[in-house]
Amino acid sequence: MNREKILKTISVALFVSMAALIRFNFITEGFIVAMSVLIMGIFIYCYEDLSPMYIAALSGIFSPLFRLILTYIQDGRLQYTLETVLPDIGFFFTYGILYTLIYRFLIDGPKTLRNFTFVIPFCDFFGNVGEMTIRSILAGHPLFTVEILTYLGIIALVRTALVVVVLVAIESYSSFLVRREHDEVYKRLLTQASVVDSEMRLMEKNESDVEEVMKKAYNLYKEAGADPEVPHRFTTQILEIAKNTHEVKADYQNVISVLQEDYLDKIGNQSMLMSEICKLEKANVMNLIRRRGYHASVMVRGQADFKVHDSFKMMSVIRNLLTNSAEAIGTEQGRIILTLSAEAREVHGENRTLYYRITVYDNGPGIEKEDLDTIFLDGYSTKFNRETGYIQRGLGLNVVQDYVENVFHGTIAVNSRPGKFTEFTLLIPAKQMEEDSQ
Repeated sequence: MNREKILKTISVALFVSMAALIRFNFITEGFIVAMSVLIMGIFIYCYEDLSPMYIAALSGIFSPLFRLILTYIQDGRLQYTLETVLPDIGFFFTYGILYTLIYRFLIDGPKTLRNFTFVIPFCDFFGNVGEMTIRSILAGHPLFTVEILTYLGIIALVRTALVVVVLVAIESYSSFLVRREHDEVYKRLLTQASVVDSEMRLMEKNESDVEEVMKKAYNLYKEAGADPEVPHRFTTQILEIAKNTHEVKADYQNVISVLQEDYLDKIGNQSMLMSEICKLEKANVMNLIRRRGYHASVMVRGQADFKVHDSFKMMSVIRNLLTNSAEAIGTEQGRIILTLSAEAREVHGENRTLYYRITVYDNGPGIEKEDLDTIFLDGYSTKFNRETGYIQRGLGLNVVQDYVENVFHGTIAVNSRPGKFTEFTLLIPAKQMEEDSQ
């Protein structure tokens, strides 16, 4: 046994021994029903890396020692004190030996709460028998009767029931904590996957741009090669540009393939309720608000709920809209309201169709009228730092529009009044979602 286990075993035994001070006399003078038996059973079950025999043996030493000191201080009679506390040794040693032998030779398999429930009343009963045997020897006459043995059995069953109740409560709470921790980890993983999914969308778009550059460079190379007035070194450089661009495209393809196959596919883009997506993204934007020292509050109002098949992209839509509002409000006091609703409407003269409406409202600085037509352009951003010259890349709203229109086949509109508010409104056909909910 290493040093750490020795110290842990001693600590457990000391705790069990202190619990032995909570006791009351039962059946005969000196025979006690102590809390230590309950505590020891709980520790033996929970600390699987410690030896039950060592815990019981050390408890059988420390517990009588503590009681010996306290009883002698109170009574002052050494012989009486010894006769009162020494039989405790019989209980703990009998308990530890029986427990060890049962699990070593009789139970075929690991310790579980089910078999533990059957083992400890047996050990408790015969531990009390061992203690009563020593008391009988010290008293000079047998103390066993059918009534006493019946009481010992009842005591063993009652203490076992209390131990099991405590262990069930501990395991239930532990399971709850594990589930909550797993939920938090899974939520963070989903958020990261959604971010990666959005970046891949951008990379796929850039891949097309790179392809276009490569084609133009190669066409320019052919035109330059056919013109005798163009120096040879120029045509060589143009060809190198085309080759390098092709390598960049290949690198993009490799990165996209690795991210998709080794990351996103393994996580799985599972369906999620829209309410869950909103709750998750509200938590994410609140973390961002606290981290950056913003003062915006976020409220979600749900009048409709539905499942979203492509959850990563919807998470990206909601996250970008909420983040856009939070950054617009900044360190000023403000509020953001995300609302979900459903409505039936006619579009282009067609029959009335169910649509889901998603609105994100903020009472931030608003958007100037001349900027409303350009906010969805790739690279546009109103977030410019005049002191540092830093400008955000402005990909959020462009991604939102791309997903809303091309993935969910919906529409997005913005209404804003400078100095008052900004409101983004998304209308998405219900048929684009996996299924409706109540």
